[in-house]
This record gives sequence, structure tokens and C-alpha cells, in this order.
Amino acid sequence: MSWHVLSSTYFDFDRFASESKADTLPQHLLPEIADRLNAPIHQPLAENLRRSDKVLSRLYGRPEHWALARRVLEELSDGDAVYSAGCDSGIPLALRCALRRRNVAFAINFADPSRVRARVLGWLIALTQLEVVAFVTTGHQAGLLEKSFGRRLHAVHVVEGQTDCAFFRPLPNKPVNDPPLVASCGVERRDYRTMAEALAEVPVKAVVCFASPNQTSKTKYTVPEPPPENFEFEPLDFQELRGLYQRADVMVLPLLANRYSAGLTSLFEAIACGTPVVVSRSPGIIQQLIDEGLVLGVEQGSQAAIREAVEEVLNQPEMAAKRAQAARQVVMTRYSASSLLSLLDGVLGKFSATLDSAAS
Repeated sequence: MSWHVLSSTYFDFDRFASESKADTLPQHLLPEIADRLNAPIHQPLAENLRRSDKVLSRLYGRPEHWALARRVLEELSDGDAVYSAGCDSGIPLALRCALRRRNVAFAINFADPSRVRARVLGWLIALTQLEVVAFVTTGHQAGLLEKSFGRRLHAVHVVEGQTDCAFFRPLPNKPVNDPPLVASCGVERRDYRTMAEALAEVPVKAVVCFASPNQTSKTKYTVPEPPPENFEFEPLDFQELRGLYQRADVMVLPLLANRYSAGLTSLFEAIACGTPVVVSRSPGIIQQLIDEGLVLGVEQGSQAAIREAVEEVLNQPEMAAKRAQAARQVVMTRYSASSLLSLLDGVLGKFSATLDSAAS
């Protein structure tokens, strides 16, 4: 049995490796996962696309995901296994394998199984003989997948995200900002209009890293038009983003309604840098951190709630610093890169042993 690893987005992994050693980029886990599985990494490329790829992308994913599935299918043999970083790359290949009656097992990360198309295609895959292990971020998502896949689902595991706590770390001496600095980051399901309206008259400077590697024309977000004078929207590189987290007095993560824990990456990065966090209530890990008193939760779409929470952090710095320190310890224990790799080692190792046993 041979493993193959699929990326959902193209990355220059050599650059990540070299710059991670130089402390200019965080660690990317996919090469580490591929190394542990002794597997090649296959990436989507926007080249050599066929008309069929573009047509199928109307059903699900992007044309390059269907082109990726075509290429990888030719390298797979019966009994092989695929680890997919996302369902956008994993589902097209699983469907092609099913149509070609290729006996291949899949371990797929499902970012949002609540989406109707993902569930319908999951149901189609469930009708095949493919073995599938699914990774999700919340128990609610696990229940949705189990309904979609039925008994065909080999297993579903809740994986609670990760961040590189060696790269994202606090400054030895945090600067004093005048006016106080409010940070935010990301695009997917962000509600920056509400955040801007909440803080427009508050004496703070807000800097938003408005960038995402997965942004498409379908990405949902709001922005103020025009932004208040105390707001800046900038596309920051990783070093600049880390510096923003480290210097900020508070990180605000304003979210639109979602059921798949949008914003987790930004949340973990800010917490790992020791920054107090205000975040919109969302299911799963975010609500858990709110309930544990590690971050301040606010109602989605509430200007007053965001303003009051930010003022609470700024007016009670010692309490906010204590909360942020406790949150960082939890992230380092539960949500670090090393903790995720340990979990995947166990899950994928058992999956491999099951597949080898069935083959023999």
C-alpha cells in the first residue's frame, strides 16, 4: 500500500521549509505529514485544464481540483490510500476512483460538511466501496458526515486545528501603544463592517490583515465603505502579521454566522502570540474557549458588544493579560502543530494497519 497526499491550494513548500528555519514563515504541516506517510504531495495547478474540468467545477470545487484528480488517478493502484488536506481536492478524486472502480482508501479533511453539495457528494461516495476516514473540527460536523456517509464511513475524528507556536510567540517586552492597537485578520466570514462601526468613535487604531490564500469570488465577508479614519486594511506577510499580533493590545475576530469554526487559524495565531482576544460566538472550539473564560465572546453582528468587550480589555489590562496567558497555555497543549501531528500519526497509523490487514 502506498500513500498519496493532496493539497487544496498550491504552496511553494520548499520556500516554507527554508523560511521556517529562518523564522520568517510558520511551519507548514503538509510536508511533515507526507514525510511521515512516505508519500508524494500532489498540488492543484491552473494549467493544462480541460473543458471537462471546468464543467465539473460547476458541480463542486475548482477546475484545478478536477485536473488534479485526473493526474493523481493515473498514479494510484488498488490498495493505495490518499490523505487530502480538504474535501475540495479529496472529493473529486474519490468520485473519479469510484467511477473507475479503483479500490482506494481516503482520509479527508472536511472544512464545512454543512454545505449541501459536500453532503450530496459525500452521500454518492457512501454508495461506493471506498473506505473513508473523515476529519472535522466540531462534533456537529461529525454528526452531519455520519448522516451523509452512513455506515460506509470508516471513522470520523474531530481535529481541533493547530498553529505553529514556535513561530507565533509573544514578544519579551510588549510595547505601550498610544492610541491602543486593535488587530484583526482574515477574510472568510469576517464582519469588518460591524467591527468598524463599533470602534469608529473609540480612541484606538485598528489594523486588519485583509488576506486569505483560499479567498474566491464566493467568499463571504463585509467591509466598511469607506473605512473609518482609525482603521487600516493591509495585506501583511507572515512576519508583519506576527508583529501585529505581538504588538496589539487586543485582537478582535468579528464573524458572520457559520457552522464550521471560521477564523480558527487567526484565533490560534493571536492567542499563541499572547494577545487578548474578543471573538464572535461560533460553534465548536470558539464557543469552548469562550466558555472556559479564555477569550471574550460577543454576539454576532453586535456593535455594542464588540465595543464593550474591547473597552473591558483596555480598561482591565492585568485581567486581560492573565486570560491571554491561560489561553496560550491551552493552545500550546491542545492546538499546537506537534499535538496535531501526534493525533494524525495515531489515526492514520491505525487506518494503514486496517487496510493492510484487509488486503492480506
